[in-house]
Amino acid sequence: MQSEINILRSLDHPNIVKIFEYFEDEKRYYIVQEHIQGGELFDEIIAKGKFNEKDAAVLMKQLLSCISYCHSHNIVHRDLKPENVLLEASKEFDQIKVIDFGTAQVFRKGEHLKETIGTPYYIAPEVLNHNYGKECDIWSLGVMAYIILSGLPPFNGGTDAEIMSSIKTGKFSFAPKVWTGISQQAKDFITAMLTFD
Repeated sequence: MQSEINILRSLDHPNIVKIFEYFEDEKRYYIVQEHIQGGELFDEIIAKGKFNEKDAAVLMKQLLSCISYCHSHNIVHRDLKPENVLLEASKEFDQIKVIDFGTAQVFRKGEHLKETIGTPYYIAPEVLNHNYGKECDIWSLGVMAYIILSGLPPFNGGTDAEIMSSIKTGKFSFAPKVWTGISQQAKDFITAMLTFD
């Protein structure tokens, strides 16, 4: 908890939830942060099914700006997923906030992380191989872009083990039934983020 607080207090970006103050006693931490009223991006995906390219582009631009900022400050999030993205009450998708830096870590250039951390659908294959860097966040954003545009995960399975096995192959497809009408640029964008090294 203290690590998350320290990381969030060190960051100042319009798409990262702000902590104003925190207090602690013998049993608890009390965190004062900005109030965000629009709910989780996850719930919006469930409600909409999928997003049009314009809204997806607005969302992804903010997410990439946020993660680029984190990486430039030597912070890797390690658990990017729609549940960790909050929307403002307007739900215009132009004021998102990334939350939950509980698994975030400070890293040094050239350092390789080894802990398997993340949520099955969004975890990078390099994380599963216990040898990864900040690029694991880009993979997670690629998975999110795929889901936002199609309503489906690129790597699926009936169990966590099956999902992880699918991820380890690094192979996904743009099934015509789902991806008809989505631009080649959007597909190329996702493919570039879901690069298995």
